[in-house]
Amino acid sequence: MLPISEQYLHSPCEVRSMKNSLFLMGYISSFTEDGIQIESTDRMPIIHCNTVVKISMMNSRLGFQTLVGKVYLSTDSMLRVVDLQNAMDYEKRNFFRVKVDTVAEAILVPPVTEAENETKPARKPERIVVRDISLSGLFFVSGLELSVGDQLIVNLSIYDTVVSLLCKVVRKSSVELGTMNGYGCEYLDNSGKQFDILCKYLFDCQREQIHMMKQYTEEVRRAGNTTQNHIDSGGR
Repeated sequence: MLPISEQYLHSPCEVRSMKNSLFLMGYISSFTEDGIQIESTDRMPIIHCNTVVKISMMNSRLGFQTLVGKVYLSTDSMLRVVDLQNAMDYEKRNFFRVKVDTVAEAILVPPVTEAENETKPARKPERIVVRDISLSGLFFVSGLELSVGDQLIVNLSIYDTVVSLLCKVVRKSSVELGTMNGYGCEYLDNSGKQFDILCKYLFDCQREQIHMMKQYTEEVRRAGNTTQNHIDSGGR
């Protein structure tokens, strides 16, 4: 029995190496007895047989799911992957990390006092700029002075919805000539509907970035052809 619902049929997905290099983006085109078949509207790269890959997919109703499997057959029009197994928690921190430049709000969560065994009221929201984000955490810059271990709520506006993420600071660095601090955070709760929204957002960001990269590559190729034609014609 496959570790995936057939309701993921036609759902968008991406295929990555175990080192997290992107192979392709496509959709689940069919299910086989021992695996799945993936197709794309673009010409697909050839992946060697028995290569272990990660397939991450998104369904608006079922949510996000990641599988690990082996390539059985790869052509420029389809990819068949077998020996599938669940990988929702496997290296999740590496999935869907995209560069962004998004203004958000952060609210520091005061620690519980031992004497009173209760938390003090949260501080007022502070402006931050999120620079990269994934399903496991985010990195932001701010003038705030925080320490490793501090907890905060980051409110992101995504698709006209405010997604509130409870985070913990895991690293701190100085950025932008020392005038701002950079903070790497991990989520303390990565479940629920808000993460379905976040996953869809990350899919859309990656899709847009890949589209822009393809456009840039095509522009460079055309510019190179124009230059070469100019040279071949003797500069006339």
